[in-house]
Amino acid sequence: MKTYTEEKRIRPDILTSTVFWSICIMMLFNIISVRIFGDMGAGFCCVPNTLFFLLYISFVLAAQKSVYVMVRLRARRSQFLNAETNMKRSMRMFSVAGIILAVLIGFGSFNFARNLLGSGKAYFQLIVVAVSLILLCPQGVLRGYLQGLGYTRPIVISDLLISVTSFVSGGIISGIMYSYGKKVNDLFHGDEYSAIYGASGMMLGLLIGSFIGLLQIIISYSLRKKEIAEIVKNGAPRYLDNKNDVYTSIRPIEYLYASALLMLLVDNLFFNFLQMKDGNNDAMIGAFGAYGGRIVSFVILVAFLCCIPFVKSWNRVMARIERDEIEGARDRLKKLLHFTYMLLIPVFTAIFVLADTIQVAIFEKSTSEISAIFRLAAILIVLLSIGVLVSWLLNHMGKKLLTTINLTVGWAVHIGLLVLLSIVLGHDLYTIIISEIVTFLIYDIMCMFMILKMLKLHSNILLNIGIPFLASGVAGLILLALDRILINVIGEILTLLISVIVFAIIYVLLMVVLRGIRTHELETVPLGRFFISFSSRVQHDSFYEE
Repeated sequence: MKTYTEEKRIRPDILTSTVFWSICIMMLFNIISVRIFGDMGAGFCCVPNTLFFLLYISFVLAAQKSVYVMVRLRARRSQFLNAETNMKRSMRMFSVAGIILAVLIGFGSFNFARNLLGSGKAYFQLIVVAVSLILLCPQGVLRGYLQGLGYTRPIVISDLLISVTSFVSGGIISGIMYSYGKKVNDLFHGDEYSAIYGASGMMLGLLIGSFIGLLQIIISYSLRKKEIAEIVKNGAPRYLDNKNDVYTSIRPIEYLYASALLMLLVDNLFFNFLQMKDGNNDAMIGAFGAYGGRIVSFVILVAFLCCIPFVKSWNRVMARIERDEIEGARDRLKKLLHFTYMLLIPVFTAIFVLADTIQVAIFEKSTSEISAIFRLAAILIVLLSIGVLVSWLLNHMGKKLLTTINLTVGWAVHIGLLVLLSIVLGHDLYTIIISEIVTFLIYDIMCMFMILKMLKLHSNILLNIGIPFLASGVAGLILLALDRILINVIGEILTLLISVIVFAIIYVLLMVVLRGIRTHELETVPLGRFFISFSSRVQHDSFYEE
């Protein structure tokens, strides 16, 4: 007889890492797409692309989480009939909401593109988003239902399948349509058609990914339908006071998951408004395309790559908190923060120093303005990674009210800064990037303060931040010298590879000398064993632990 069990569930850290890897693949897709159709093409699809991911987070990830929580709570009491009823109610709610929103986006696409994006030619990308939404809206409920019943394998497959399918199909279609668009350029004596066609190909890739994701989750559900029916049949009878708490639980989840992308969408529209007010409709498309396609995508990619190695440690901290082992949670969080800062700070330093080289190596060209903004955006890699960490911890600790308050404060600061800096600094991208940096900084500080306060942990700022900054600063000077010497001799790509390797070696050596990392800690660092012999000679306390 089939019964509900959690024994065969895939570990939570694997599920989280899968989502993060999917995000990284999507950001890599964005970067490669910009390489294909350029900054102008990125500008045409920047808002549609952001809107697609915003809807994906809302109708798939947030819905999945809220339905999963609802099903899990009832499944542990064998209330499978109630869980099934609530799932069907949620399916109707999200499907109707998705279809209505898709119709509004589709029919309003031309006016929206003309009045807010500066060009009516971007309407097709919005229509693709509308069609994609119809395919996305049922997926989150089905995924959450399967996950709540213990079927976690389809969930792992689904995110990766959507991202990989979008990457492959979108890249191919975008390249083909961009080549065709260049012929249209010659025919109509313009230069924007190739960008529009290429951007449309990218969005079609996301549409195909959405369709494959829906097909996969429907097949996964259908294959398990008989097993699920048996589980429901053997459960407890229906409770008449059954309430669908998905309606209420999704609101804080939605607010948390969607805020960062919604902020990017607001920033894009605000920048467009300022530029159209100045009469720069054509220039603004390429300008924000460069920012969104080149810089934001790279920042998100690197930030989540920096999070992935620590996801297992996040779950270990939470495991101690759930068992009320505050001392154990404190020790694990202290170690987690130490290694997190030890990775993030040199990553920031290397990108800050090599900003121009990275841009040219990836996109074959850059400008002084783009490189300068990219240097500022390197700060966001640290802030975004920390933001994901503290948001994850507070959310899993059940502190939804605190998270909501912090997000609301962040939004108030961000909107205020956008208005203020647009007056002080002018109508350019510096207004956007500085507003985002300050917003993330304030949000991270507030969340981190609350977590440290709850666990009564006093963070060692000198060890966690001071020493890594000193070591990466000195290594960064050597990195800068190497970049200047090699760039004109061997080119950007080889310079980037050699410089990063040398920088990493010097950084680790300096961390050992400054005792920012102990000998026993090197065993847990990738390739750290190569430095153990040197560390033992320098520190003379290979088994010393603070």
